[in-house]
Amino acid sequence: MKLSNETRDVLKNFASINSNIVFNGGNEIKTMSEAKNIMSTATVAETFPDNLLGIYDLNEFLGVMSMFDDPELQFSADYNSVKIVQDRKSVNYYFSDPSILTSPSKVITMPDPEVTLTLTADNIAQMRKAASALGVSDVVVTANPGDAHITIRVTDVEDATANNFELSVDGPQTVFHIGLSLTLLTSKLFKATIMLKSRLN
Repeated sequence: MKLSNETRDVLKNFASINSNIVFNGGNEIKTMSEAKNIMSTATVAETFPDNLLGIYDLNEFLGVMSMFDDPELQFSADYNSVKIVQDRKSVNYYFSDPSILTSPSKVITMPDPEVTLTLTADNIAQMRKAASALGVSDVVVTANPGDAHITIRVTDVEDATANNFELSVDGPQTVFHIGLSLTLLTSKLFKATIMLKSRLN
């Protein structure tokens, strides 16, 4: 078995949410923050063995993978370890006990969103740059009556006179006002187009 570059990118993303991960088999991988307030799921090209495979330090595992250009993963018969192999080089990497790791234990079904908004990687990069330049970290997403676009404002919601950055994007013509933390949003998502979904109540 080999890991595609796309799957490695997903795992790098997941490592920013939680250094622990448990592979549950199949082609869906999941992670959850230690505080259990962020959860992410991805469908990947690879199919993992139908055994619980726990990694305590995902960044360490990815660092080991980076020692190779295109390695093959050879799982031990008891699935306690994996041999990462390429040419004449190899690393034996041992899995951790899944019971001591923080990982999603059940499927969480979210209610249908009332507002769906797509942000591109370029949108997120502009927001991060503005937040850094202005020294702020809050995001306010607003659609007012008669607006042709949705306005995303990067600001400090605690300071009415704070400098702010505004970005107009396409979205549903629904009147709404949503506030969130840019730090929470961008520290977990790097090279992706994301879809922000929210309920208004």
